[in-house]
Amino acid sequence: MRKILFFMFSIIVLVIGFLLGSTNQQLTELNLLVVKLSLRVVDVAVIFLIIGLLLGLILSSLFILQRKTKRWLTKTTESS
Repeated sequence: MRKILFFMFSIIVLVIGFLLGSTNQQLTELNLLVVKLSLRVVDVAVIFLIIGLLLGLILSSLFILQRKTKRWLTKTTESS
């Protein structure tokens, strides 16, 4: 239940961000290593938000997996 509420809250925050950001049509240039992009400020913010969200999910998943494997290893060594 807690995960569903967190997910719904995240979706609501993203929708509100899109609605508020749709009024800002100012263009900005994003200089990457080999590409120069001209995007709206809202698009740049959403891109970096999604990148941060994915990095956070990956790192937290790795941390949880590490904790679970440590418990599993200690259980298997105790039983043998």
